[in-house]
Amino acid sequence: MNYLAHSFLSGTDDLLLAGNFVGDFVKGRNLDVYPVHMQHGVLLHRFIDSYTDSSPIVKESKALFASEYGKYAGIIVDIVYDYYLSFYWNKFSVVSKEFFISNVYSILQTYFFVLPQRAQRVLYPIIYYDWLRNYGSLYGVQKVLNRMTVRTSLPNKADACVLVLRKHHHELEQHFLTFFPGLLNAVDTQIELL
Repeated sequence: MNYLAHSFLSGTDDLLLAGNFVGDFVKGRNLDVYPVHMQHGVLLHRFIDSYTDSSPIVKESKALFASEYGKYAGIIVDIVYDYYLSFYWNKFSVVSKEFFISNVYSILQTYFFVLPQRAQRVLYPIIYYDWLRNYGSLYGVQKVLNRMTVRTSLPNKADACVLVLRKHHHELEQHFLTFFPGLLNAVDTQIELL
């Protein structure tokens, strides 16, 4: 799951969303520097990643990208699943996707100075290049991947990713539609425990 799914899975708590959105930028166990609900968001992010990484369905999806991306196949699947979440948005949400995305950007800007510095550095490019809306098309996915290769060690193979996605579109779609409802239920339970 990438930024769109992590945001979506945060429910209606703004600080929980902020923590879940920036979870990859928070290392270690010392979360006391963040507000309590933001700490919960970081923990929720870690739960979502753990649940996703241990799923046999997700492993099948990763295998489709492994020849091109090797150890980075999981990152690619996270982005591809955000693509399917964007496509099937109305199946999972009664809130308009446009409103939701604008609200996420607004929340993150509101809490900008509470976010880890590494997250602050990437937030405005994410907003400027409109990553959350870009997940809604294959061209947008390609743009997100191209931007990621600028700031990470992700191999610059966006074209190859889109080719694999086109070739296995139905299979990956079924993986996502099978996996995501279970994740939703698991997250609902986890949020109650926070």
